[in-house]
Amino acid sequence: MMRAGYSSQTFRHPVAVIIVSSPLFRPLALGIYALFFTAGLVGALVLPTLSLFLAKEIGVRPLLVGGAFAGVAMAGIVYNHFIGHWSDKLADRRPLIASFCLLGSVSCLIFAFSRNYWLVAFTAIFLLSLSMVSFSQIMAYSLDYAEAEIPVDRIPLFNAIMRAQIAFAWVAGPPAGFLLATHFGFDVGYGIAALLYILLAIATFQLLPRLPAKPKKLNESGEQVAVAPLSSAIKYSLIICALGFSLLWGANNAYLISLPIHLKDNLNLDAQWMGWVMGTTAALEVPFMLLAGHYASRFRLITLIRCAGIAALILYVGVYFADQLWHLFALQICNAIFIGVLAGLGVSVIQDLMPGRSGAASGLYTNTTHIGNLLSSLMVGVVADYFGYHQVFLANILLVIVAIWAFGKVKTSREIAATG
Repeated sequence: MMRAGYSSQTFRHPVAVIIVSSPLFRPLALGIYALFFTAGLVGALVLPTLSLFLAKEIGVRPLLVGGAFAGVAMAGIVYNHFIGHWSDKLADRRPLIASFCLLGSVSCLIFAFSRNYWLVAFTAIFLLSLSMVSFSQIMAYSLDYAEAEIPVDRIPLFNAIMRAQIAFAWVAGPPAGFLLATHFGFDVGYGIAALLYILLAIATFQLLPRLPAKPKKLNESGEQVAVAPLSSAIKYSLIICALGFSLLWGANNAYLISLPIHLKDNLNLDAQWMGWVMGTTAALEVPFMLLAGHYASRFRLITLIRCAGIAALILYVGVYFADQLWHLFALQICNAIFIGVLAGLGVSVIQDLMPGRSGAASGLYTNTTHIGNLLSSLMVGVVADYFGYHQVFLANILLVIVAIWAFGKVKTSREIAATG
């Protein structure tokens, strides 16, 4: 039975009634989707061009490029861990989201006007990484809504639709970012990103209402019942999950850092082609995200995640041997399966193991991207400095193999409960 929640306007046409009454398409859900799209767009303008900005515009060696990304990842881990747990105690997440967006605007303005590596690196590590917590807090808000309003078997589809907005944003974001950097300069591109961050802060209050407080569980004495502690079996699965997700996201981050420079230096192609490659991937991701969400109720989530890992393995083997631009475009089908399934279902895996802990679950899942980014940034810095950016893709193959093995060890909450 659907739990009581937000009222929705209905129409006479039966199809319209079904669509609007569905919690997946209510105004609040649509607001969440719009916010995710905008957050994805600003990220797609900033992140893909950052390695090129450091390497070519500022002119630093690969080790310093990797060091800056590693610092961003390390700071993100700390921020997400503490803010994620603390935010679950807040009555309203929206002021937190808006504040982080304003910090993102400040960061982009500094990128636009400064060419001092240490100032840029400091800003990226301490301000940009903090602004990125807004993403996990929007996700936490959406998980609160999902737990209250959406049937359990439809939550993976809701998460997939939500993450599909990121893919839609990345269809246009990277090509726009590289085109702006190439033809107008990094200052214009980052200036536009700063403006988008301000619009995102405003939209947080315009599109998202304050959610009702979660009902408190009381015991016979009328005292609030604390959330049950996680069992050792669930903690073990969470640790293995975190390892697997970190390795997969790390491989993806190493790919994003290395491919623009690999295209320019090794394949003698214009770096702006990276934007079109990313845009192609994002366009292809959407159907795979939605299919993954649809089939999540029929197959084990972990099985689908392992399939994503196999697609990643094919991708990086292909990129390592590719020597033509069309090879890279063809391989984006594998990349779309990889990211589409991973991004669409990853948070559902963590949410299944951590019910009632939206902030902690979204923080943990987001932290797997930061841990992966930290490890891969250090890896890229060392491997590229000594062996070149081409060999980074060989290292990615090893990371993905370990991740596929790790997910084979994970059990779902149902499987853990069944074994006792």
